[in-house]
Amino acid sequence: MTVFLLLFLSLLSGVLYRMGGCGPADLQSEWGWVPKFIRNFPKKRDVGCGICMLIGCSIVGMAAPWWAWILAFGLLWASLSTYWDQLFGYDNHWFHGFVIGMSILPVNFGWLTLGIAAGLGILMGVWSKALGNATWEELGRGFFMPIALALVLI
Repeated sequence: MTVFLLLFLSLLSGVLYRMGGCGPADLQSEWGWVPKFIRNFPKKRDVGCGICMLIGCSIVGMAAPWWAWILAFGLLWASLSTYWDQLFGYDNHWFHGFVIGMSILPVNFGWLTLGIAAGLGILMGVWSKALGNATWEELGRGFFMPIALALVLI
């Protein structure tokens, strides 16, 4: 059941990540079937993907005090809002994925978080390098976030 829930969260996260990266014209053409109040919500990626990731953390058994969840949500929001182009001079999807993974450190302080972060960095970097299509790149990067938590189950 845990794997199916992670899969559902990953699909939802992929859709929200892509919707958050669409311009208004693409949003209407690609996601016209989605209710307007969702399409018009301005922080689909930053808020939605962060919530999917934290629900996934809870599903795989990560436990932390309430303030750690709030801190992790803030770190996820911040990490999802940049590709680090001001630091590197280009959209660095490798570092973007790594920092997203490290954002769960407040709820899971340990080596496992480093493994999840490294896995996300590699997955997002390779995925974005291999594809040349923004739609599939963003769907994949969003999908990888909660599904990477399956490392906890191994």
